[in-house]
Amino acid sequence: MSQSAAAFVCAACSGHDYETVEQLTSPQIVGGWRREDIATGAGEIAERRASDLTRALPTCIRWDRCISCELEMASPSVVWAAGSYPSDQSYPVRWEFLRCVADLGPAPLDVLELGCGTGEFLALAAARGHRAIGLDFSASAVAAAQVRGLSAFEGDLRDAPRFLGEDARVDAIVLFHVIEHIAEPDALLETLARRLRPGGRLFVSCPGPRRFTRLIDEQQTGRSDFWDHPPYHVLRWTLPAFRAFFARHRWTVLAAEEEPLSIVAAASHIGVARAIYRQQLRNPLRRRLAIARAWLDVMAAPAARRAGISLYVSASPPS
Repeated sequence: MSQSAAAFVCAACSGHDYETVEQLTSPQIVGGWRREDIATGAGEIAERRASDLTRALPTCIRWDRCISCELEMASPSVVWAAGSYPSDQSYPVRWEFLRCVADLGPAPLDVLELGCGTGEFLALAAARGHRAIGLDFSASAVAAAQVRGLSAFEGDLRDAPRFLGEDARVDAIVLFHVIEHIAEPDALLETLARRLRPGGRLFVSCPGPRRFTRLIDEQQTGRSDFWDHPPYHVLRWTLPAFRAFFARHRWTVLAAEEEPLSIVAAASHIGVARAIYRQQLRNPLRRRLAIARAWLDVMAAPAARRAGISLYVSASPPS
C-alpha cells in the first residue's frame, strides 16, 4: 500500500510516495550476523560483533521503498562510524573491476578509488598503466595494499587533499560497494564532481536487487542477506534509481548495467555457502551434492533472483 508523506523524500529521485516493505528488530539483525559468524568458524568474534551491533542499532529498523524508482531506504539510517567499522571485511575481485578497467581505456589516467580495500582494483588499474590512488578507512586493508606496492592511504574523501593536493583533480573516480553505505548521496556526488576534471567519469557499483545470493535461505535476515541492513547498508539501489539520481543532478549516464548471471558461479557460491552452514564443506560428496542442488535452484529461480551480484553505473558530471 503506497503512502505519501512530507517526511519521506527519496534519496534518488526526490519522490514522496513510498511503501514500507520491511520492519526488523535489532535482535533479528544481530542474530543473522551471529549465525554467519558461527557457521564460518568465526565464533571467537561473534559475541564481540553482536555487542557492537547492539550498541549501534536502534530497537527497530524500517525499510521504505520509493514507488517511482524502487530505491529502498532504511529508517533510521544508522551507519558505522569510521573508527568502529569492523576490520574483518572481505575484498574479493568483482566482475565490475574488469568492466571498469575496460571502460577506462588504454590511455593512462589519474584514477581515485574510494573504499579501495586491499587494492584489488588498484592493482588491475595500475597493471594497465593508470596512475591509481586508493583511500580506505580500514588501516589493516590499507596496510595490505601498501605491502603490494600500491598507492593506498588511510582516510576518506575528506582526506583526499592530503594525498592529491588541495585543488587537484582526477580523470576518474571509482566507488565499488560504497554508495549503499551512504545515507546522503547528494552531498557525496557534489563533492565528487569538484574532484573530476572536465570530461571525467564516475564509476559506481553496489549490490543489485535481483542478485542470486538471496536464494541462500541460511543467510537471509528478513527480506535480504544478513549483511544488507544497517549499520552496514542503508540504501538498496536499483538501476532506475541510479538513472533518476544522476538525471536529477544533470549528470550523463554512460552505462547502467546488471552483472550477468553465471549459473556455474552462482551454483558454486550457493552450494558452498549451504555446505558451510550444514558443516558439510569438508565432505566432497556432500559438497558436490549441495552445488548440484544449487544449480537446479538457480535454473528454477524466478526472474527476481536471477542476476549476478552487482549493479554497475558510469556517469559524467555536467560540463
